[in-house]
Amino acid sequence: MELGSWLMIGFLGGAFLFGIWFMLVRDDDRNSRTMTIQRQDLTRRGTPDFSKAHNEFDRKLAEVERHLDSKRRDERAILLAEEEARKALADEAAKKLIEEEQAKIAEIEAEEARKKAEYEATREAELEEARRLAEEREAERLAEEKRLAEEREAERQQELEEAEVERQAEIEALEESEELEAQMASEQAERELEKRLDREGAKTSEVQVSLMWDNYNDLDLHVLCPSGERIHGGNKISECGGELDVDANVRPETKKPVENIVWPNFKAPPGDYKVYVHHYKKHKKRRSKDPTKFKVVCNSGGEITHYEAELSHGDPIMLVCEFTLEAPEERGSDEDREKAIVEDEIQKIAEEEQLAIELEETRQLELAEAEEQRLAEIVENEAAELESIKATQEAMKELKERLEREGAKSSDVQISLIWNNYNDLDLHVLCPSGERIHGGNRESACGGELDVDANVRPETKKPVENVVWPEGKAPGGTYKAYVHHYKKHKKRRSKDPTKFKIICNAGGDIEEYDGEITNGDPIMLICEFTIEEPEARAAKAAEAKAKLAALESGEWDGSEAEDSDENQVDSDVLDDLLED
Repeated sequence: MELGSWLMIGFLGGAFLFGIWFMLVRDDDRNSRTMTIQRQDLTRRGTPDFSKAHNEFDRKLAEVERHLDSKRRDERAILLAEEEARKALADEAAKKLIEEEQAKIAEIEAEEARKKAEYEATREAELEEARRLAEEREAERLAEEKRLAEEREAERQQELEEAEVERQAEIEALEESEELEAQMASEQAERELEKRLDREGAKTSEVQVSLMWDNYNDLDLHVLCPSGERIHGGNKISECGGELDVDANVRPETKKPVENIVWPNFKAPPGDYKVYVHHYKKHKKRRSKDPTKFKVVCNSGGEITHYEAELSHGDPIMLVCEFTLEAPEERGSDEDREKAIVEDEIQKIAEEEQLAIELEETRQLELAEAEEQRLAEIVENEAAELESIKATQEAMKELKERLEREGAKSSDVQISLIWNNYNDLDLHVLCPSGERIHGGNRESACGGELDVDANVRPETKKPVENVVWPEGKAPGGTYKAYVHHYKKHKKRRSKDPTKFKIICNAGGDIEEYDGEITNGDPIMLICEFTIEEPEARAAKAAEAKAKLAALESGEWDGSEAEDSDENQVDSDVLDDLLED
């Protein structure tokens, strides 16, 4: 029941009670006035007797009592009626209130149900919208990541192109200055070689190979002739006419030694020649330091070329260069050949006279003693050589595992780079055509391909990069291998300088090079090699397989074999190369 209803009931009840009270007060006042008038009348008339007055008083008192009883009964009846009315009103109000409350509760429940349904519908719509927005944001994020990756790749390619242009400019400028310096150095080397050859009384010819260095160590010059015979300190004269006429520092005799292999003028047979250098002995008493730098000067039918390198004692024999001679009648003019024949005759007579004067037996004895000492030292160095071969085999095994892991290709002409941290090193190969293969130019017009480009992101601690040509398809010419430290990935805490290995398969000749580079260093030239045309390489491979088959079957008599310290070829390594 509302407050207004209760106030209305209170007001009506109060008015009703006030009316009853007013009627009772008015009736008492009327009776009191009547009695006063009667007493006044009695006073005026005289005093009545006591019994009459007493009876009258009793009568009046009885009337008053009856009146009061009647009044009280009326009041009780009124009160009961009012009570009944109030109860009825209260019951009605309570019933109405209950109905109103039930109606309100029903309305509230209906409202709550409606709001709940609206909330559920709104929540489902919000969840659906949130899912849609999440999918849109995910799609936008993936698109943004793809765009950023493409931008980064484009920036990287642009940086590579700019760096390549800058490096090409630097290389061109360096080549110009190096060309002038090389020309001056060549002229100086030729003057120094002429001085040393004159000092030793050595011969000269239109086919001649000379080796010179500047300490007391014993370096040996080896030349592999087209027939397969090798000229060196243990085989000084070959069947094709080649001769080692100066063998220096068998004992530590001079700080400016020279070794010289020469053929009579226009007598050298045509074909392919290979020039090797071997660090035979380090003479400690002279305190000669390693590595020993050396120069090789080749006169191949009138064309003079210079080569520089360095070796340490214990290093494997090094292939320095190779050249091809034409037939004698195609080298020089008729006058040159006639003049050379006359000079040969004069020189031969002078040599015979000189040999008659010198004590050749003593020299041969000394050489025999030196050869015995050399053989003894070869035996002592076998362990070190085996360790070197083992280290090479381990490097080849590690390279093979990494190439197989990346699904890389292998071939008879292949250049691979390996290192052992998360930094990003790049392998660059300059082809004979002048085209460069690298991360920004992965395929060349000559068929070369960079099929593995590692650690663009820091993905592995044992990365490999690999440049390869189809089997037997690599063009002939000179190849150069460079290493560039592109990026140092800080989050992997990879340290600099980064040590690396480059392993080259130059048509079956395996060469290994070690180095280290720091981020910010200029691109580094590691090695270069020259290979023949595919047809010539295929012929040599067939010849090598035939020799190996003959060796395994026991049919080869070994007439063309050399001492183990001279050829430096391990049969197991050769088997692996032929299998590859």
